[in-house]
Amino acid sequence: MNWQELEFRHLKYAIAVADKQSFMRAAEDLNIDQPFLSRQIKVLEKRLGFKLFGRNKRPLQLTTAGKELLREARQILTHTEQAIEFAQRASQGHTGKLSIGINTSIANSKLPDILQSFKGKFPDVTLVLSELASYNQLEKLSKQEIDVGFLHAHNLDNFSSKSDGNLATKTVLRELLVLVLPIDHRFGKHTDISLAMLAQEEFILPPYSLLPGLREQIEKLCEQAGFKPRVKQEAAWISTVLSLVAGKVGISLLPANVKHLQRTGVVYVDIKGKSPILEIVAVYLQNNESPTLENFLKVVENLP
Repeated sequence: MNWQELEFRHLKYAIAVADKQSFMRAAEDLNIDQPFLSRQIKVLEKRLGFKLFGRNKRPLQLTTAGKELLREARQILTHTEQAIEFAQRASQGHTGKLSIGINTSIANSKLPDILQSFKGKFPDVTLVLSELASYNQLEKLSKQEIDVGFLHAHNLDNFSSKSDGNLATKTVLRELLVLVLPIDHRFGKHTDISLAMLAQEEFILPPYSLLPGLREQIEKLCEQAGFKPRVKQEAAWISTVLSLVAGKVGISLLPANVKHLQRTGVVYVDIKGKSPILEIVAVYLQNNESPTLENFLKVVENLP
């Protein structure tokens, strides 16, 4: 007998008859005609090469071979139903894994809200978060080693030529720059400061090699205030910049999300007048058709 000739429906019919111990009651339960059900069981028995039911006794009883088959058949059908349910949930993005690149700026701002909202809607999805510099995120995105990254939009400038137009973005947050001063700086108690008042200060700025977009925006802002910043030290990581400012190496300008960091020895002061608007964006590959990613991006898009 070729087992591939068996059909799931035949097994379901046999299980129904066994459970009801009656062809008539099983047919009613299955909402089919009793003669049709009887014929299907005979077809199944013919393909199997043995009887499933002893028809000479009432109520209807399974044969020894029938008991063995249907015990395994129940498990097969249960496992099949579970597999279909799991696949359906996966196709809807309710299960699976999502790899996410994050930087300090998103961690200081919207990340807690994103995670709380997403896990509330999709608790069975595993989120794998990696702290990565923007250029590392973009490289890993291009190699499909992460599904989505969070970074400032200006970091995309030097990478767009390498992406073959396959990168897409969603804006998560728009924020200003703020001044970071040593806590005992003469302007430390001001609520806001004109940047022109800091023309003689020494600055800690991001290096061109790592954050050219941000560096250019800061220098342009200073030029609009009438001076070229004197750079005492370069540093890319926010934690390093804060330590250098606290150590009175110089002052700095950082994205406003830094205000959420309580760093001893520094004070944050708003810039009086015009400041660049920095965008934090979610970046992903347009050809990534993962339903889990789609659900995640919808959560990001619908943040209050």
